Amino acid sequence: MGKWDKEDIFRGISILWDLAWITVMPILLGLFLGQYLDCRYPLGFSWTLSCLVLGAMLGFYNLYDFLMKESRKINRKNTPHDKNIH
Repeated sequence: MGKWDKEDIFRGISILWDLAWITVMPILLGLFLGQYLDCRYPLGFSWTLSCLVLGAMLGFYNLYDFLMKESRKINRKNTPHDKNIH
């Protein structure tokens, strides 16, 4: 078993922190915006629930987009760059 490098551990923690924020922040913003709109402009439906669902969709889209970009980077790094290899 190899030793853990402190730099790798901190890099992993920072990536997890970024993933949490790009997912959670739109959800929280949707929640607070919905609360504000419910107090300011009460209508027959819940702004809070609508904005919360929209924020959750946006947060999980951000997570999906980030993971797909990272996956493409890893695939590019692992594929040979020589086009003559078949």
